[in-house]
Amino acid sequence: MDKKSPPSIFTTILAGGLAGAAETCITYPAEFVKTRRQLESRIPGTPSTSSFNILRSTIQQHGLKNVYAGCQTLAVSNAMKSGIRFFSFETAKRTLTPYFEPATGASTSTARNPWLNLSAGLCAGATESILVVTPGESLKTRVIHDSASGGQLSKLPLTRIVAQTVAQDGLFSLWRGLTPVLCKQGTNSAVRFTTFGALRDKLRDTWPEQMGGTTATMIAGAGSGVVTVYASMPFDNVKTRMQALGNPDRRMFTCATRMLTQEGVLVFWKATTPRLVRLTLSSSITFIVYDYAVRMMDSLKTPRTIAATAQQVV
Repeated sequence: MDKKSPPSIFTTILAGGLAGAAETCITYPAEFVKTRRQLESRIPGTPSTSSFNILRSTIQQHGLKNVYAGCQTLAVSNAMKSGIRFFSFETAKRTLTPYFEPATGASTSTARNPWLNLSAGLCAGATESILVVTPGESLKTRVIHDSASGGQLSKLPLTRIVAQTVAQDGLFSLWRGLTPVLCKQGTNSAVRFTTFGALRDKLRDTWPEQMGGTTATMIAGAGSGVVTVYASMPFDNVKTRMQALGNPDRRMFTCATRMLTQEGVLVFWKATTPRLVRLTLSSSITFIVYDYAVRMMDSLKTPRTIAATAQQVV
């Protein structure tokens, strides 16, 4: 596996985009519930609305379609995000590989070096945060918050949502909450890629026959999702509050301090369960779809390569 040449730039972008769009459509109800719970501000000691009650009331009052409010925004964002993530990760990994090679010059273990995966993951997280994640998350939170109060923003096409947001709050409102998003995505990518690589290699080394194909990928993806949730949850909660409609906080520290003093330290791990459900599934779905798409595109390229070689020989 390690001896194969890395996927091309076009392959990583396309496969990553397909993986991001697929996992969004499948797991979006959990994302909707998570955001609704995070937007709810409450006094410590008072019960919060459960995920089940949010789903039930939303479906009863507005129909099942409303559970997917903001899905188009997040689907486009995640398709672009995943493409940029895998492209940035592979590019950073290629660039950083010489710095992580053993002194002997052997490169057989470099691809499995956890520090290489960590560094490349951080680069991927920072890149995707600035280019697509922050605007996408900002628009998604705005649409979900608006739909909770009976607004019609979710019924508009994505271009209209963007135009209306920029007209009301300015272009830079799309990047509100950039700092916690950078922290969250950097943590996400670094922890996810590092944990995923370590778990998959360990599973394949321990049970080489049972963990062939997508089995190890699925288990390692789920495991990396669990670790990622708890590591990045505080940043996710602060990000959602900063992007909420009418929130005056523009600095991460100010918003985090307000949340801590008013609601207690556990507010930073609020709505962990729906995010855990989503990221556990999304990690497995993303890596499986990505691996499958890469293999499919490689298989499509193989006949062309053989034909081109035959023509050169003739």
